[in-house]
Amino acid sequence: MQFTVLIVTYNRADLIERSLDSIARQTFLPAEIVVVDDASTDNTGEVVQAWATRNSVPVRYIAAEKNGGEGVVRNIGMKAVTTPLIAFLDSDDEFRPDAMERLIAPLIADSSLAVSFGDAFVLPEPGPGLPPRLVESRLRADETSPMEGAPAGTGWRQLNDPQSTLLLISMIPTCSAMFRRDAAEAVGWFPEYRRAGDWLFWLKLTDQGGFAVQFFDAANVYRQGDNLTSAGTDALWAQQMLHVYLGLRDGSIPLRLTSANRARLETAIAEKSGHYRYWYSRKGWRGYWQALGETEARASGSRLTHLLRDPKSAARALYSSFRS
Repeated sequence: MQFTVLIVTYNRADLIERSLDSIARQTFLPAEIVVVDDASTDNTGEVVQAWATRNSVPVRYIAAEKNGGEGVVRNIGMKAVTTPLIAFLDSDDEFRPDAMERLIAPLIADSSLAVSFGDAFVLPEPGPGLPPRLVESRLRADETSPMEGAPAGTGWRQLNDPQSTLLLISMIPTCSAMFRRDAAEAVGWFPEYRRAGDWLFWLKLTDQGGFAVQFFDAANVYRQGDNLTSAGTDALWAQQMLHVYLGLRDGSIPLRLTSANRARLETAIAEKSGHYRYWYSRKGWRGYWQALGETEARASGSRLTHLLRDPKSAARALYSSFRS
């Protein structure tokens, strides 16, 4: 069975060769590499095309007309892919040499699977709150079981309840998974959000089949200065997550939620609303008042309701204004 590695990139001329080299070193090579450039302003395209002339793996380079963000360019790439399987690789990360061989094997063995994923090792040294291994640190042992019919010694496991496991937590490393293209098409491709798109993509795929997991490092994830979550982006992150939770609740984001997961979602909405208020209160009163009028806040009450529900955030917003 053939697969394609899809790389989306933006201004990574100095790093993308490392990613491409890691594909060329695979023990199981892709039919093609598709690189979608999100309107870079550096010479990323020249670097990719020069690499393609020196290597035997076919490369298709697609230049987006304008910068659209991760979801937009992933969808451009996925729609261009012709193989039945796809693997993502960020242009500043790299695969371990046997990643593709190990990830594709369960998908070949079991056609009911939608996704096969492994772990990723975070480099350089993770900081506070950032675990060195993304899956191992977030997946409980009782959430998986041995995969039925798995060859001896492979260590293949499966998520017992993919929807429940992935409902509220982003766990699958984007560069450590392989999935069926037709499953991605069936859920409307990749969510075109600036944040939280990868988590929601995997969650939506739980409607399409099983999830195989292997506890090995499929990739190295490099934390660059421009891809870390900073204090300045926490408010937007909370708003985006709340937006997604509300969409799952009202059905604008289609997902067949179990009754138990609907109850968990209601609890999560209340909690994320608190995060939303907290981070926007740190922007001062003007920013806080404006945030309480946004769609995400109004879905759970009026401005007055939020002020009465969370007086501490209101006080923090006033204090932040005085300090500035």
